[in-house]
Amino acid sequence: MARREDIVKEIVSLLKAQRSVRLGVVQRDPIDPTQLAKTAFPAVFLETTNENIEDVSMTMGSIGLMREGVMEVNVVLLIGGQQRDTQRNIAVEAIENTLMANRQLPVNNVPLVEDIRLSRVETVVIGESAPFASCRMVFTVEYCYTLNQT
Repeated sequence: MARREDIVKEIVSLLKAQRSVRLGVVQRDPIDPTQLAKTAFPAVFLETTNENIEDVSMTMGSIGLMREGVMEVNVVLLIGGQQRDTQRNIAVEAIENTLMANRQLPVNNVPLVEDIRLSRVETVVIGESAPFASCRMVFTVEYCYTLNQT
């Protein structure tokens, strides 16, 4: 599987496993909040967006070319019900704490990324998403991979 997809799947797995705040739905695909039951909130979906890639080593025989990618992963949070702003703030902190607990996202004690960090939180204009509140948490993820020669 693609390294980028492995990273996003691990983030989904971590968010599903965290217990700081109850997340109703956590998934890879976009969510239509009007199709969700009240118990499905807060709901989260993830999307990869912008990415910069550069070579960090020269190709050496069959080893391949070492590359570094810096991509943005959007964690989109949807809140429904009462006290939406309060719920959003609590969920944002819980998600950040979960993903920042081990910034290399190890899988089976092997680091998946070089670093992950919350870069910014973007909110929808107040009232624009009523009766839902939403925000986009943009995480910057740095990782390395080998581009194999074929």
